[in-house]
Amino acid sequence: MSTGWRLFFGLGVALVGVVWIVRRHVPVGIEGRPPSFQVRGWWAVALGILVVALGLIIAFNVPRRLEIDSCLDQGGRFDYDKAQCDSPRSGQQAGHDF
Repeated sequence: MSTGWRLFFGLGVALVGVVWIVRRHVPVGIEGRPPSFQVRGWWAVALGILVVALGLIIAFNVPRRLEIDSCLDQGGRFDYDKAQCDSPRSGQQAGHDF
């Protein structure tokens, strides 16, 4: 999943949470069948807030973490001050400071 799709997916999840907050109604059950039960009122709002928070984390925090992980997997060093990968392929050394 590229960064753009993660952002799109995370914002989609957050949108579902907003819908739950506005409707104050969350149907719960197995897809393709009628809902087993309904969560309504303030519990639905609380679930909506949690889903919005989860969506925003997916959209904005996860891509950065995966970028850092990808840099380290390639043998590079991530410079947190510059927010960029210093990889050995770009002519810089990615080694240990022993």
